[in-house]
Amino acid sequence: MKNRILQEATKEILHRGLKFSVRDLASRLGISTKTLYQHFPSKERIIASIVEQAVNQMKDREKELMNDSSLPLKQKLYEALVIIPQGFVFSDIRVMKELQMAYPDQWAIMNDYLTKGWDNIRLLILEGTEKGDIRDFDVETFIRVYIGAMYQLMDHSVASPSGLRMEDSLSLVVDLLLRGIYADPSVKEGSR
Repeated sequence: MKNRILQEATKEILHRGLKFSVRDLASRLGISTKTLYQHFPSKERIIASIVEQAVNQMKDREKELMNDSSLPLKQKLYEALVIIPQGFVFSDIRVMKELQMAYPDQWAIMNDYLTKGWDNIRLLILEGTEKGDIRDFDVETFIRVYIGAMYQLMDHSVASPSGLRMEDSLSLVVDLLLRGIYADPSVKEGSR
């Protein structure tokens, strides 16, 4: 029943954002709110469970990428930087912002992963620089720029007017971070 509740809560979030009501969720499930509360003591706990599942899914995907010897290093790095769980309710930038504003404890779980889960990225970058596939650069600045871009994507005032999903927006950011804006990759830094 818990999984069913979480699945239906996900649908509610996709439809209404995090402003869904427990009453609507119970109705969607065909159960009473009392029955729902027997499985989850609060709406916050439902959202926390969804966030925890999402973070675990992202960690599992990252582990799969790291162990996939068939992928070239650059592709691994790109895919690791754009990991968002498939069909994840927080792929909508506005829902991520709602989570940050209305559910600080649940946001802290997501934010902790986004800001501290960089060990595998550091390993990929180190491997790439050692092999000569990636130029030497300040990794910590790269990470700060990435995280800053994530926060900017979530800001309502700069959210994409075209309604880009988080996954699409993040792909654009990662493409800029990894490939830059030069049309000719042979152009050296400081050249004119």
